[in-house]
Amino acid sequence: MIVTGEASGDIHGAHVVSEIKKILPSTKFYGVGGTNMQLEDVEVHTNVSELSVVGLVEVLKHYPRLRNLLSKTKNTLKTKKPDLLILIDSPDFNLPLAKFAKQRGVKVLYYISPQIWAWRKSRIKLIQKYVDMMAVVFPFEEKFYLDAGVPVEYVGHPLIKEAKATISKADFLLSNKLDPNKKLIGLFPGSRISEVEKNYPILLSAGYELLQQKQDIQFITPIATTLPDALINKYISESDIKVLTTPENIYNVINACDVIAAASGTVTLQVTLMKVPMLIVYKISPTTYRIFKRIVKFTYAGIANVIAKKEISREFIQDYATAKNISSELLKLLTDKKYTSEMKNNMQKIRDNLGEKDGSAATARLAAELIQQCN
Repeated sequence: MIVTGEASGDIHGAHVVSEIKKILPSTKFYGVGGTNMQLEDVEVHTNVSELSVVGLVEVLKHYPRLRNLLSKTKNTLKTKKPDLLILIDSPDFNLPLAKFAKQRGVKVLYYISPQIWAWRKSRIKLIQKYVDMMAVVFPFEEKFYLDAGVPVEYVGHPLIKEAKATISKADFLLSNKLDPNKKLIGLFPGSRISEVEKNYPILLSAGYELLQQKQDIQFITPIATTLPDALINKYISESDIKVLTTPENIYNVINACDVIAAASGTVTLQVTLMKVPMLIVYKISPTTYRIFKRIVKFTYAGIANVIAKKEISREFIQDYATAKNISSELLKLLTDKKYTSEMKNNMQKIRDNLGEKDGSAATARLAAELIQQCN
């Protein structure tokens, strides 16, 4: 059984499933995922889009529905009795599921650690009790779990293998009828509905302000599989700019962009690995933000900035996420070559720091070892 709560986890999960099949071809899979897992013949009983909620206030608002989904997933686990439960991030949903599984003798592999090194460190006690193996994707996480006495292996980040375009920038522009003589600005609002609602109107307004200063530009927004097209198109229709939307391979979109304004999340690491100049935006409800400010213990929101321990890409969080601030930074990214050259150099250092390990293959090996222990 494999469970994830967001679009990026669906991609990572699909790759792990593919690798497990190479080791144990007769393995059957089911759980919570999306299109990518379904393409790997995972029997998806709940779509990942139903779990895509971020923020304390937002979670509370959807709590009855999320509680029912957790109950449904527990019942599926109880009925199907898997040999192994693979959990991908999403700790608020997955840690209770880990406890339920462990109490029923099901082994638990946790892939892509919750950021407990940054906040809610008390969750380490749940992981100690209910997780058989942590497969972590950042080097510093391995020491954290070893010090806590949790079985762990640094498997490498899955994005290292994934982060490459499949077509050239010129071909992408041509196939999408984009003007090769204009700069392409990526507006990436996030993969959750709540993220789009908070971030996209600001990104679109920033795009409009930028257009008043620089006319030789055009805009593109990738649409995650967890989002309804109508939501993105609604905000575009209410704005004063034209934006091409596409469900295409995210790396082809990133590769085609000259600069990107992205909501904080997995995509910021994807952009970093592709070495495209970027700024990071994030807004959540004011109540959630006030609570986070008191309990979150890291300095930066963007994961590349967290790894580097410095601001490689500028962050515009909450009240600083204004159209004026964002458009000003976008203009700088488009015109200051020294600034973007240094940013790209720092992005390359992040890629070098993460190494070349194949996270999907290593996690599949750990999964196979746990499965074989059951036989």
